[in-house]
Formats: sequence, structure tokens, C-alpha cells
Amino acid sequence: MLSFKDFTRFFGSFLTDNDFQSFLSNTFSDLSDYNVSLSDYIVSGSAGIELGFTNNDAVYDDDTEVIFEKGNPVFSHFNLYPVSEMLVTDFPFNVAFKETRKDIITRIGQPTKTNQGYADFLNKDFLVDNYKVDDIIVTFDYDSAIGTVNFIQLRDNNLKHNLKL
Repeated sequence: MLSFKDFTRFFGSFLTDNDFQSFLSNTFSDLSDYNVSLSDYIVSGSAGIELGFTNNDAVYDDDTEVIFEKGNPVFSHFNLYPVSEMLVTDFPFNVAFKETRKDIITRIGQPTKTNQGYADFLNKDFLVDNYKVDDIIVTFDYDSAIGTVNFIQLRDNNLKHNLKL
């Protein structure tokens, strides 16, 4: 069993770093391949974790999905889903996926930033709360239908420029 801190300690690591590769191969058996033209993530469906990367050096064509330069992806964020409770036992602020937004705010306080609205591409309402802890941003995405935590994202505020808080 792992803590979320076991992942954040690799923030800033290149995907090709030996220690990071060793951690990945010892932790996951079903990671998808990294393909910058398709996604910023490699995914473990069985563990319910998406590992995200910042890759400012990559050069590719979105339309044809042709990659001219693979770049050097840097681990900068990850998402935890309810099934990840089988692998990760220590979540930020000891939050559980069954908790509501009210439960979380009562225990840890008002978020640093809240985003709420309607996402056309998802065809649904969204509500996310962001908390800043040192250089780490913790985001709770709530299931709009039942009000509990849908997923938790952790990101290095120094590395993921388009997600800075």
C-alpha cells in the first residue's frame, strides 16, 4: 500500500529517469504507453490512477498525430479515482471518496479556489475545489449527481503551467 506522497516525491522526474521507471514497474502491471499526441497521461486502469506529464519540448501535429520530436516528459500531476483505494491508503487530508464537499470543507476549511459551471464537452455540470499545500495543489472534483468526491488530482504548482493556482 502506498501514500500519495510516494507519488509526489517523483514530481519533476523525467519519464526516462531510472528511479521513476523502477517505481512505475514495481507498482503497476498495466500502464499504458506515453503518447504526447494523444494525452498527457499514462494510465493504470486496475489501480485507478492517471499519471500526468508536462512535455514542453515535444513537437507534433494534432491533426495527423505525427510526432516530430518526442520531447522529455516530466512527471507533474496525477489523478486518483475510487478504485485507487486498493493501492493508495493515505489520501490528502485523509479524504475518502464517499465524503461530500460539505464534509471536506468542514474538516479542512475553505478551498483556495473553486471552479464551477457547465462543461459542454462533458455535457454536465462540474464543481472542483482547489487547495494549495506548499508547492502542491490538491483538487477535489465532485460528482454533481451525488455530491461525493469523483476524483482527486495532485499537481506540482511549479511544473504544470496551465494548471497553476
